[in-house]
Amino acid sequence: MRAPFDTVAVIASRQHGRVTRDQLLAAGVDRNRIGRWIADGRLRRVHVGVYAVGHRAPSVHADYMAAVLACGDGAAESHFACSYLLQLLPGGAPPPEVTVPTTADRGRPGIIVHRVRALPERDVSTLHGIPITTAPRTLLDLAPYLTESKLARACHEAWHHHRTTPVQVEACIARNPHKRAIAKLRRALGADITLSGLEDRFLELVREHDLPLPRTNISRLGDSVDCHWPDRDVVIELVTFRFHATRHAFEQDVARRRRSNHLAFTYGDVFDRGRQTVAELRAALDHRA
Repeated sequence: MRAPFDTVAVIASRQHGRVTRDQLLAAGVDRNRIGRWIADGRLRRVHVGVYAVGHRAPSVHADYMAAVLACGDGAAESHFACSYLLQLLPGGAPPPEVTVPTTADRGRPGIIVHRVRALPERDVSTLHGIPITTAPRTLLDLAPYLTESKLARACHEAWHHHRTTPVQVEACIARNPHKRAIAKLRRALGADITLSGLEDRFLELVREHDLPLPRTNISRLGDSVDCHWPDRDVVIELVTFRFHATRHAFEQDVARRRRSNHLAFTYGDVFDRGRQTVAELRAALDHRA
């Protein structure tokens, strides 16, 4: 028969090294033994009724898992903490943030808690073993707290990392029509964005020389393109060396793109040879006019 602590270790291994008091009792560990394990360091309390098993190594995933466990059944990591897990926003890991049913008991110190009457089953998933809100639901939760441009960037990242579509977001809105900032989210879903300083400077050149502005970072024929003038079907790719293994591969990629119907400009084209780049772009737009 497996020793009690070995059984607990197996449970904790599925939960980033965290276990609840109820799970300990269900595994046959009585209250006295729990007290002894806390005293000798095999268990370390991280929240009321939640323990780290056997180690003190810091871990964002473990902290988020512990927060969900502490908040009980039906809880899910959400809002900014979930956006970190889903890679929707830049920056470091925010504090644990959990959505719980209103039937849950009081909150826990160190955890931001949002209470809802019900969290629809289709708005919950798991990532790294942690219960989380889905990408569409997380966008809906973030909408009141972000500027429209930051929300548009989060929508782009949701598509890039999770293939989240406007249709999926609209379905989530239909399940949660009471949520705030729905109109802002709908505008952000259709907004064009820039993803780098290179793209920002390229658009500045376009404006400075009174050229028509393109759509940016959109899908065209199933491919993501940096800049597109739909009325002339001109596509511009803005490429950087850091995504290529060697300088030769980088130059070959730029040449390949130019041989296709796509123009390709580099950092040097945009920042150092702006006039030449504008002349080439103007010629391409005039040719397709």
